[in-house]
Amino acid sequence: MSDLAAQKHILIGGGSGFIGSALAGVLRARGDRVTLISREAGVGRITWGEVKAKGIPDCDAVINLAGKHILDMRKRWTTAYRDEVIRSRIDTTQALVGAINNKAVPPSVFISTAGKCFYGSQAYQRPEEYFDLDERSKPVGIDFPAELVSRWEAAADGIDLDKVRHVKLRLGIVLAGKLAKNQEGATVDEPASRVGSRGIFPMLHSAFKHGLCVGMGSGVQPFPWVHLNDVIGIFLRALDHTDMHGVFNAVSPGIVSNRAFTGQLASKLGRSMLGCIPAWLIKSVVGAERSTILLLGQRVRPYRTLEHGYQFQFSELSACLDNLLDAEPAQNAGQNVVWSVPS
Repeated sequence: MSDLAAQKHILIGGGSGFIGSALAGVLRARGDRVTLISREAGVGRITWGEVKAKGIPDCDAVINLAGKHILDMRKRWTTAYRDEVIRSRIDTTQALVGAINNKAVPPSVFISTAGKCFYGSQAYQRPEEYFDLDERSKPVGIDFPAELVSRWEAAADGIDLDKVRHVKLRLGIVLAGKLAKNQEGATVDEPASRVGSRGIFPMLHSAFKHGLCVGMGSGVQPFPWVHLNDVIGIFLRALDHTDMHGVFNAVSPGIVSNRAFTGQLASKLGRSMLGCIPAWLIKSVVGAERSTILLLGQRVRPYRTLEHGYQFQFSELSACLDNLLDAEPAQNAGQNVVWSVPS
């Protein structure tokens, strides 16, 4: 069932981040009211302190994207930062779950987010040895990222399912271009228009343009990517379709290896792939615990996402890269276009 007509009031935890600001801009553009939960007060915002002390305002939906990024290269991987990453995800989720459960009239849906790292890490010598992992799969191995995501999801599972529909989105590596526009061609309102300065793709694009076209480790590990348009599209579908509940993978069907991703991006930029950064060097720079995100992988498939009718705008990497590099835009694959990077 779909609930597309009514304007909604949507609360977003972590709404000032890379994905959250983009999502907030699109929701506002379609007429929804958005309130962000942030560390600092402001117009259209409440703070995490207010959530813990007073609860949440009346709203139709709550989305939680809050949490420090495990691969923030500005932060050395110390025990203190490790604990900060854990607290930033679990404490905020527990605060939201408690506030939702305590409301006399709770929101109709709670959308929690986590990562594809839930499935653990596969480590093989050849790409064909990797096997598919979908929403019904159990973790194949527990490393720190998998442990973190498991604890994050466990905190979200405290939601009262008798009162609230719960959708759990597991995100892949989100790729976005330089400037976001909505489907009418207008720039999405601030701060969503700054999304190009966030995420991994602008950094990769800059390095590859300057000839540093390198993969990670063996290069055979899967690279479970997804275009930002499709992430937003899946969020919108989860908000609007009341038959969606449980786990959904926000990962493109056209998964490739790390080496294949590197080679395609290099080729699109008229460069040659130089090889791969050795595993020992990556571990020494980012730390052994979080290096598994880069060196190992999961061949994650969006089985339930497709089963519930979502049509990916970018299901193949070549079309995704063309879009992100401002080439000829790909044809719309369905009715899920959120915005297009300007050509």
